[in-house]
Order: sequence, then C-alpha cells, then structure tokens
Amino acid sequence: TPLTNLRGYLEGLSDGVIPPEKEIFDMLQQENLRLVNLVEDLGQLARADAAHAFLERQAVDLVECLREILTLYLMNFDEKHIRIETQLPEHLIVQADRDKLLQAIRNLVENCWKYTPAGGSVEITCTADKQAAHVAFVNSGTGIPEKDIPFIFERFFTADPSRSRDAGGAGIGLAIVKQLIEAHGGKVGAQSSPGETLVWFELPLSFGG
Repeated sequence: TPLTNLRGYLEGLSDGVIPPEKEIFDMLQQENLRLVNLVEDLGQLARADAAHAFLERQAVDLVECLREILTLYLMNFDEKHIRIETQLPEHLIVQADRDKLLQAIRNLVENCWKYTPAGGSVEITCTADKQAAHVAFVNSGTGIPEKDIPFIFERFFTADPSRSRDAGGAGIGLAIVKQLIEAHGGKVGAQSSPGETLVWFELPLSFGG
C-alpha cells in the first residue's frame, strides 16, 4: 500500500538506514502518484455512490459518448499497438446523465487499454432492442479466473493483485461503473475465457428505466 511504503522508506531515510539515492526518491515519487490516484478514485467512488440521488438526465447520444472517449485514448492504444475494432450504429439516444455516462465509459475503455497486452486487440460494440441499449467491451489478454468473475464489480477487489499494482489500479474502476450504470436503472456484467475478457453494460431506453 502506498502509505505504508512511504512511511517505511521515509523513516529509513530519516534514520540513515536507507541511503538518499535518486532511485529511492524516484520510487517514492511513484508511490506518491499511486496514492494520488487512489484518492482520486475514492472521490469518483463517492460521487458514484451519490449518483442515485443526483442524476441530471437528458437525451444523450450513447454512440457519440463512446466515440468521444475512444478518441481520447487513441494515442494510448497506439503506443501499445493495440488494434481497435468497433461496431456502432450512427446514433443511439438514451436518457442519461452525460457526465456520469462518460465516466463509466472512460473506466471501461481505460481497463481495455491497461489490461490488453501490447499487440492485442479490443472490440467495442453497441446495439439496441426495444427496451435497452447494450454496449460490450471485449479485449484480448490472459482472462479473468472464473471464480473471480462474480466479484470484479465489488470495490477494492482485484483478481490479480500484482497485475493491478503494475497498472496502477486499486480495484475501484469497475465498482464505479456498476454504481453509475445501476443509478440509471441499467445492468453490468462480465465473462472471460483464456485469451479474452468481455465486460458489458445495458441502459434502459425509457426515462423511467
């Protein structure tokens, strides 16, 4: 944990047990950044918890939101040579809080970027029936153990702690997605197999959800 690591190393530096070398300060800076990210994640989670009471619903183009977040992450995907495929309709209007919907999509796209290996692939699809809009995010990778699937939307749960630590995650991103989507009357889910992970959400098309 960042605080424990920071305290230990700072005490060591103060006592003269650990030499004040550049590598040590670089490592402490990384721990500080992890702590900053954790605090930001907790703030997002608190806002997601409050979403049930503070939704500003309006007509929102779900496809436009997907394209907006994908555009923001194109450089990240390009750096890892990740292939992006999309199957999106021209437009799909839902009644939603645009900012909170963008946050949920951002977390899912960021997960795809973080956990897809270099040279891998991501596929994002959006469809609709008479009742709901359906969005699916599929990424290549090691997959998630079947026993962990029921828990990945729980806050602070990490299926692979070492992988989550390397990616800078704290097990909060999918919990935020769940809170925000359910606040809109929607649902989330996931499934995984060796080499592929699918995470999806659906939103009701009617205001009453």
